[in-house]
Amino acid sequence: MAGLYIAYNAAFDATTGVTAGTSYATGAKVAIQLATPSGTQLRIVEYGVSFNGSAAATPATVTLAQAGAASTTSSAHSTSTIVPIGDNTKTSTLSMGTTTSGYGNGAITTNTTAKMFDAQFIAPTTQFVKQWPLGREPILPGSSFLQLRINTSATVSALAYIMFEEQ
Repeated sequence: MAGLYIAYNAAFDATTGVTAGTSYATGAKVAIQLATPSGTQLRIVEYGVSFNGSAAATPATVTLAQAGAASTTSSAHSTSTIVPIGDNTKTSTLSMGTTTSGYGNGAITTNTTAKMFDAQFIAPTTQFVKQWPLGREPILPGSSFLQLRINTSATVSALAYIMFEEQ
């Protein structure tokens, strides 16, 4: 059976287990990037993002895409930001590093999009969750990059995640 995992865009506090999310300044940023090793593919089950804006403003553009090349993220993923869920107890096999699987608010260094899985306008005072129907989930092939991108018109903090199966 394939392992189910969740990757976040911020670390959790070691004492409280709570996260403040990541602050996104104006412009397009990579919130989460996942790099599949050769021979491993990801089935994207769900993703979500929520913003902490306090007033109505121009919505952020949020996209989930397969990128043609990696961007440099501000933090490398680890076993505390990509965690197994459900009855899965295995550690993820994804390559972890700021130029492989990472998170934060790194600039998009390539605009080459191989596949666009989803795109949404999301108000800075709300949240969005997308779960694909069983059997219709997008697949990210091996040796590829999945990016959750956030483009804001004003600085706002966000909590984001991607839930996926490694196959």
